[in-house]
Amino acid sequence: MNTRQRDSLRELFLGTAAFYERFGYVPQLADSVTNFREETRELIEAAEINSDVAHIAEEAADVFVTAMGVCMSCGVDIDLLIDQVYAVIDKNNAKTHETHIYTDGKIRRRSSLK
Repeated sequence: MNTRQRDSLRELFLGTAAFYERFGYVPQLADSVTNFREETRELIEAAEINSDVAHIAEEAADVFVTAMGVCMSCGVDIDLLIDQVYAVIDKNNAKTHETHIYTDGKIRRRSSLK
């Protein structure tokens, strides 16, 4: 288990930016989307073939890195990304059985089903 107690999202974003810079790569949307799709496919494949959990976690981390590349190519900075992460956390925490329902493999707004 990792015992680091730092801001992992910020570190991953800054580490990804440094990785790109080291290779002289400026994220471009088309390339970033291609890489994101490839890593997403690899994560899905690892999960579907019941890979060991460490491999699945590694593929998930690769998805995070490539998602950050997509964000960088669109001008999203780390502070905006973190703000949006907390907005999504708050939004999900506010969902209740009165407002949402699990149906067809997804948690949906009850109002969207009428």
